[in-house]
Amino acid sequence: MAEGITLHRVDESNKSEEERIFYDPYAVHFVNPAILEYAAKYTEQAKAAVEQMERLFPGLGNSIRARVRYFDDFVRAAVDEGLRQLVILGAGYDTRAYRIEGLKGKVRVFEVDHQDTQSVKI
Repeated sequence: MAEGITLHRVDESNKSEEERIFYDPYAVHFVNPAILEYAAKYTEQAKAAVEQMERLFPGLGNSIRARVRYFDDFVRAAVDEGLRQLVILGAGYDTRAYRIEGLKGKVRVFEVDHQDTQSVKI
């Protein structure tokens, strides 16, 4: 599941700056390289797979992306108000600790998730 959500972050981050609603330069590092190679080599098949998922789960992709943006904005606002500690439950491959300006060195970030998922990030 974490990798599926990460694929949405990669796709959104590959859009032009004017079009995307967030940018996550680290997400690509959490996706199996074979998946990225397949998508680059077989663009039509990859696009068809995405369309099939959208038919099965309408709005899922957009809701994932909107959720990323919402929580990015929420964390930024909290940092501006003096946030000192952030706990991310079900962190998956979340990268906010690295990409949200103002967190590093000022906010203690704790990520909580399954050991198998977190071990990939370390």
